[in-house]
Amino acid sequence: MPRWASRLGGAVFLWLAGALAALGGAWTLPQGGADLWGQTSIAAAGSAFGPGYALQSGTSYHKVEQNVLLEYGVSDGLTAILGTQFLAVTVTGAAPAQYAGPGYSDFGARLKLGQGADWVVSVQAVGRAPGAGGSSSRAAVGYTDWETDLRLLAGRAFPLWGLAAFMDLQVAQRDRYGPPPSELRFDATLGVEVMPGWLMLLQSFNVISEGAGEGPDFDLSYEYFKLQAGALVNVDAHLTVEVAAFTTYLARNFPQENGIVLAARYRF
Repeated sequence: MPRWASRLGGAVFLWLAGALAALGGAWTLPQGGADLWGQTSIAAAGSAFGPGYALQSGTSYHKVEQNVLLEYGVSDGLTAILGTQFLAVTVTGAAPAQYAGPGYSDFGARLKLGQGADWVVSVQAVGRAPGAGGSSSRAAVGYTDWETDLRLLAGRAFPLWGLAAFMDLQVAQRDRYGPPPSELRFDATLGVEVMPGWLMLLQSFNVISEGAGEGPDFDLSYEYFKLQAGALVNVDAHLTVEVAAFTTYLARNFPQENGIVLAARYRF
């Protein structure tokens, strides 16, 4: 294996701190290896993209998500996934509402289908149990129904301008059971090791609803496209921290959301 690829080998197992919704990258953990992630996402929206992709006034809200994710290497090609979430949402304006309590709990696994010296392909299946299922608060809309997420993942390490880099691509079918429509998702990440222990990340998260759901909150189809940029730093052999910022740069029938992500990973 080329030296640049081996240097990046440790990083590719932990690259996606800023996107726990995607639940990890294409690489699986080694047998007996474990990663524990904690992530705080703080977001706000004061406007929305209309049916013609133009910005207009919309519901204002603030949202904080605290996620904890544990990944465990059952074998070299199979990684178990277990996650939980605490959610706090405040909706302001003419119809204010609040919710603070459990969000989604995730359980599933990632299976490696094939791997070479600098590439990997895997498949992942995750079930999502709604902790907010008993809430009638308008602020909990979208977090109250079961979901399943089945995705195909591919990653490759390569040199970029003399630096170690990697690309991770994911396509997913997110089935949502209840009023929200199911979704097609595509996530992409470019990571570049700019210096030893410092990984710069540029990520794209893209969601297209499969038609409309059930009213009144999901009676329109929607789509949204987010960009996120951040830095991931190895503090020592076990601890890694990340800071990132994201924005919804284009959408249809969806809020214009901006926020920051703070994350830490501990490797056992």
